Amino acid sequence: MILHDIEIIKDKESNFISDNRYTHQALRVISYDVQGAGYERKFDNIDRVNGRFHNSTTEEKKKVTIKLFYSVEKIAYASHLKARLQALLRGELYLRELAVPEAKIKFESPFAPQKQEFELEYVDGRQIKVGLVNDISFDTTQTSGEFTLEFETLELPYFESIAYNTILEKEDGNLEKWGIPDDNPFDVPDQERRSTFYDCKTGVVYYGGTVEIKQFNQDSVVELTLGENISKDDKAGITFYLQYSDRMKIAGLEMRAGDVIKFDGLHTYRNNIRIDEYNTTKQQPVLYPGWNSFNSTKTLQKVVFKHKRYYM
Repeated sequence: MILHDIEIIKDKESNFISDNRYTHQALRVISYDVQGAGYERKFDNIDRVNGRFHNSTTEEKKKVTIKLFYSVEKIAYASHLKARLQALLRGELYLRELAVPEAKIKFESPFAPQKQEFELEYVDGRQIKVGLVNDISFDTTQTSGEFTLEFETLELPYFESIAYNTILEKEDGNLEKWGIPDDNPFDVPDQERRSTFYDCKTGVVYYGGTVEIKQFNQDSVVELTLGENISKDDKAGITFYLQYSDRMKIAGLEMRAGDVIKFDGLHTYRNNIRIDEYNTTKQQPVLYPGWNSFNSTKTLQKVVFKHKRYYM
């Protein structure tokens, strides 16, 4: 009877702790705990001034603890299980939680026992990128027992959405990609699900995460399709900005209607060719949770915001 499981995604391959090609059906999840990100704060002291002055705070990492139960038929299989589990968990992994939404126990007669089976569902549409940090340790002289695995985030200390926000424009709620707790509007045409805008200079886009997008290592792209020609002699060029980001100005470059300007959080492109030197302000788009207005000094045929959502 399985009420809880963890999906492990590595190198685009999906495995479940309770049933996979490495450890087969020898493991069960007892508990799963993702701790909040720890904070690193930096302070300065000034001579003859009481107290300290806060300079910066960074969220360092999340820790993940999974408690497992193992069961093998023979003692000789225990060591083999440990080696196979090590193979499953080596490298960079994405973890995703599954659980039984409602466990209804079937009535069992002493004379006609029934097999208790439950259908697992994804808890939400989020995953977290981690690496194993502790040694896999359990007593290989026993055919069953419990042990604990410890992981920590490798890059960002946040959950990220399984799917891109652009998927919400095209399909109804899909529990493989989004869960009930993600609180997406039911109707596809809803304004909160919109990520593509046509023939505009201004608009508002909704970001459904709880962590702002403002770092180069977050998965986010903004594309602008120009609606008019812009001469390289036009010193004003084109300026684009969002409510919470500084202005991005592209100038000194011959641009035509239909050209696509792309910002990926680190570089700037025109028709997939880098033009960082023409981004005179060296800025990139920033999105905060909730509604974000955007503005352009030139008419745009199309604006597309494509990103993962990030959660605490």
